[in-house]
Amino acid sequence: MPDSREYRDALAILPTGVTIVTVMQGGAALGMTVNSFTSVSLQPRLILWSVGKDSERHATFAGAERFAVNILAADQAALARACADEARLDKLDLAWTPGDHGAPLITGALAHLQCRRYAVHPGGDHDILVGEVLDFDVARDAPALVFHRSRYGASG
Repeated sequence: MPDSREYRDALAILPTGVTIVTVMQGGAALGMTVNSFTSVSLQPRLILWSVGKDSERHATFAGAERFAVNILAADQAALARACADEARLDKLDLAWTPGDHGAPLITGALAHLQCRRYAVHPGGDHDILVGEVLDFDVARDAPALVFHRSRYGASG
């Protein structure tokens, strides 16, 4: 049986889109880099992403009633790396605006999906978060940021 690293390497063959999920907590804007994002349903509009149960951010993000999924552009790889390490957007000197539904929207992202928590399901060492999309916008047209073979790159 292959080990965990070999399993991760096998999964890394498939490029995935890169997002930053954002929430507000105690007046602070928080973000977390996520590449486990996918659409689930058009009616109702549902998306999902997952958060590791051992993450220090697990309780904050899994418990958030409202969140935004910010779909990143290829020129935002440094931001994706930074939000993988640091949750507070103010510490990253990151421009954002408050969304109509309570979550921060990152300036320069390709698109924003403003969501409310629909369901949380256990998924091994992660929780799977399903969000209902309340509102969305496409902010600009540019290549998307992808994660492939443990590296960031551009779509297309």
